[in-house]
Amino acid sequence: MRAPAVVLIAAGLLLAACSPKLPGGVDEQLLSEAVGRAIGGPNTCVLLANKAGKVVWTGGGYITCARNLPTCGGTTTTAQTVLEGAVGKPARFASCSSGPGVNTVGWAMGPVPVGAGKPDHGLSYVAVMEGERALPGREVQERVEEAFAKAGL
Repeated sequence: MRAPAVVLIAAGLLLAACSPKLPGGVDEQLLSEAVGRAIGGPNTCVLLANKAGKVVWTGGGYITCARNLPTCGGTTTTAQTVLEGAVGKPARFASCSSGPGVNTVGWAMGPVPVGAGKPDHGLSYVAVMEGERALPGREVQERVEEAFAKAGL
């Protein structure tokens, strides 16, 4: 039984080594903490992707990242799909009702801003909040971009 377990562990490590990662010099823990303080919560999703559109980092609640949410353009989609459409495009944001009642959704997406003296890693992001206390898209954008700067991006 040990041989199959070793093979499975080796395969997992190999796959992890091949998966996209944050750029060198970016502390994942610091990034998680900064984003969590800025817009964290179970109704929040933040995804970072490289130039090829591959997700290199996920923050926030898995359910929010996987749910179909209103795009504020008359359709619904997932954060992953919004991110794929945001790679290489200018920053933008949107806010709207997310259904009957008081719930709203706030979206922000675009390139991760490059701070003074920082290298351009070519990353793009999408950040979304949904719920009764969701921030407007413009506020989501300001807070998450500030968190990226605090984390060294």
